[in-house]
Parts: sequence; structure tokens; C-alpha cells
Amino acid sequence: MVVRRLKPLGFTLEQMRDLLQATDRLDAGTGLDADEREALLERVRGYERAAAEQVDKLRVQLARAEDFAATLRARLEQNAPAT
Repeated sequence: MVVRRLKPLGFTLEQMRDLLQATDRLDAGTGLDADEREALLERVRGYERAAAEQVDKLRVQLARAEDFAATLRARLEQNAPAT
């Protein structure tokens, strides 16, 4: 499930593995000192920032694709035979 969610965002398998390890260690919560916990949180924050940036890029691409599709629809409507 995680791979399916991360793949469209351009994460490599190594990055996915790293993120899963970090979140698993944080979720376990035991045996972490404050520095280790903060280091794990910073890793996860980095992935969150990267995901947000990729989402923004995908939104721009989607908007451009929707605009192009609308342009094509308008052309088809203009050139459709009258009924």
C-alpha cells in the first residue's frame, strides 16, 4: 500500500525503505533517546517536504493537461457538423 502511494511521487525504492524504517522506529517509540527521535523526525519531515513539492508539480501538470483537453473539446465542438 505504501509503495503504491509513494511511487507516483517519484520516490525510489531505497527512499521508500528509509522512510518506512524511520516511521516504524518512531511508531515503536521504545528505546529512542531524544537525539535519535529528533533525527528520525527530521528524516520524515524531509520526505514530507519532498512529497508536498511533488504534489505541487503534479497539480501544475494536471491543470495543464485539463486545459489542453478543454481546448481539444472546444475545437471539436466548433467543427462538429450541425444537426
